[in-house]
Amino acid sequence: MPTTRTRITLATLLTCTLGAACDSSGTSVPLPLPVVPCDSTVTTAAVDSFAPGDVGVYVDSSDPLLAPVSSDLGSYLGTMWGGAVPVAPGAPDGTKRLSIWISSSTAAATALGAPVTDGYALERIDASGATTLLVYAPDAADLAAGAYALLEELGARFFHPKQELVPSLGAPRVPSSLAITRTPLTHRRGLQPHTLHPIEYFDVFMQPSDANLADAKLYIDWLVKTGQNYVQWPLLSTVDWASWQPYALSIIQYAHSRGVSVGAVPELWAGSSLQNNFVLVSDPTQYAAQIQAGVDQLLTLPWDLIELTMGEFVSSDPQSTIDWLDYATDYILQQSPATLVNVENHVGNYPDLWVQYDGATEFYYHLPQFCDERLGQNVHTLSVFDLYRDWATYAHPNFFLQHDYIMEEIPTRRVSYFPESAYWISADIDVPAFLPMTIYARWLDINGLYTQLAAGNLPALDGHVTFSSGHEWGFWLTDYLIAKMLWAPGDPMESFLAGYANAFGSCSSEIESDLSTFTQLETTYLFDQRLLAYVQGEDATVDEGYIAGLETHPRRVEFEDLLTMSPADLASFQTGVVDALQAFATAAQPIEDSVAAMCRGSDATLTPWCDELWDGVEIVRLRAQHAVLLYQAVLAYVNGQDGTSYVTQAQAISATAAQVVARREPQYRFDLDRLTGQYDNPTIYAFGYLRQAHTLCYWSRREEQVTFLLQNGVPEGLLSLPSCQD
Repeated sequence: MPTTRTRITLATLLTCTLGAACDSSGTSVPLPLPVVPCDSTVTTAAVDSFAPGDVGVYVDSSDPLLAPVSSDLGSYLGTMWGGAVPVAPGAPDGTKRLSIWISSSTAAATALGAPVTDGYALERIDASGATTLLVYAPDAADLAAGAYALLEELGARFFHPKQELVPSLGAPRVPSSLAITRTPLTHRRGLQPHTLHPIEYFDVFMQPSDANLADAKLYIDWLVKTGQNYVQWPLLSTVDWASWQPYALSIIQYAHSRGVSVGAVPELWAGSSLQNNFVLVSDPTQYAAQIQAGVDQLLTLPWDLIELTMGEFVSSDPQSTIDWLDYATDYILQQSPATLVNVENHVGNYPDLWVQYDGATEFYYHLPQFCDERLGQNVHTLSVFDLYRDWATYAHPNFFLQHDYIMEEIPTRRVSYFPESAYWISADIDVPAFLPMTIYARWLDINGLYTQLAAGNLPALDGHVTFSSGHEWGFWLTDYLIAKMLWAPGDPMESFLAGYANAFGSCSSEIESDLSTFTQLETTYLFDQRLLAYVQGEDATVDEGYIAGLETHPRRVEFEDLLTMSPADLASFQTGVVDALQAFATAAQPIEDSVAAMCRGSDATLTPWCDELWDGVEIVRLRAQHAVLLYQAVLAYVNGQDGTSYVTQAQAISATAAQVVARREPQYRFDLDRLTGQYDNPTIYAFGYLRQAHTLCYWSRREEQVTFLLQNGVPEGLLSLPSCQD
């Protein structure tokens, strides 16, 4: 019979059997965490290898746009293949077993065989014992896009302007087959880093310094490497024009040298400017002179496009708005005929935004349909919402009105589309919450517009510009994949997730499956079941907006609302919200565990990218569990029980979230204080855009709300709650 020291009780036996290893005394000890090796040098497709001396790389064009491409080809191929890779001008000379040929020549077009009039083709040609990887495009800009696309086919990934994934393959390896032809959805493809917010790119575009200019050039380079060719950003009245103008000129000149066009975004009317916008009209009685003065100042820089914004939440007199837009359009084109002029068609389903014009009720942001036909339209949607599904924000039930406006206007004028990859203010990246469901929303738009415009024999979109609110916490992935979608708008969603996941070498299929499943989970629970608001957060301005009837993102059921619910409504809330959020968190856990195991086994090339995915999945799972526990606390209180233990558990969850944030912050690509600190800057926000992610204010604010409610039986006053704006 065993002694007391070695005796194992039934409880201990169950513990050892179900979740941990045990030593000889029966004491539970942690099992080793699972590790799945991930090797970045493993390719998912069949490849052929060549000796370095058997490879020649040729750029058959003297266009200046191709000079940096030639340099990059040598650099990236050298890193991947493990040695110097010279790049020669002209066509292959026939002396190499493998030739990489970048060309717009007639000879290249003949070798390709199939006509390409727009876009690029990547083709492997095997003949007479030799192999040619041909990149063909009819012009230098598309040829550059094709060359970088080939580098990605060979293993590189241009994920982020300041960080790329370039595996060390050790020798030249090329796909055993390659036949890709791509035509972009729209000629203008790019982003708007939203410089009205203190995002990492605010300083890059608005604060002159050598370091910031270097980062601006990296951003431009990244646009080219991802097949984009346009950037625009909002201008601020609080930035000194005299010192900024020469700095902006340096950015624009560099962009032009790389084939990237550049746009400026001023505000039309001061009454609609809620931030520190550069404004054209502040006095309606002086609008002509003020527009002239503002445009003259803008045109001291060689902008390719000026986009006039109409603000948000606040309308002005319809005829005045039309007159201002027409005058600005005409004056800009008089002074600079080559400059395009657009207007942003915003959203907001509030009474003052439905205006009377010419005997009819019109949506304020659709008034530009009555303007000068030379004024292009840039139709906006917000956050994770799209043109096709039945849900939206800013009090809209959906964004079908924006879809219909595109379809109505595109036959007769230039129309662009302007969706978002992040909303920022207490909604996603600063919670923080990783939301790849947004990738699916953007695919729905791009694929849907591509299909619908073609079916209706309608003109192509003039542009696709993504409103971008930062690149940390995996949000770069949305912008990166949007760029890919614009070159293959008819491809299925799965192909884009696979294109990202293939960078993970031996773990590609697992990463693809995990990200795909997680995206589907978010779509099912957070979008389809309308649970997004519970994962998002609120600050003082958001709550004040709700009180005023101005919804900035969907509103959750408030904690105090449960106090007055009927038993039936409480049961429905338990099932439809609390249990559903728990189901989401439970389903996310094995995905998180799978990614974590791969991250523990990743090589140095993959580790930073895998860790970011791991942190993103975990933080969303924790956020859902946090909400579940806080609502369980209130439900217990309503039922006459003590709910404080649930609050304690929620606080433990937020403590774990703080560990995840602390794990992520050293991996941010810009200075930590710039992203998370408190400091004066030209925006209206005296802190970096990830300040609230750093403090987890959106987590502790809800904990305080519930704690106060349990102690006092009434909600805490808005003014005494943390504002989450400092």
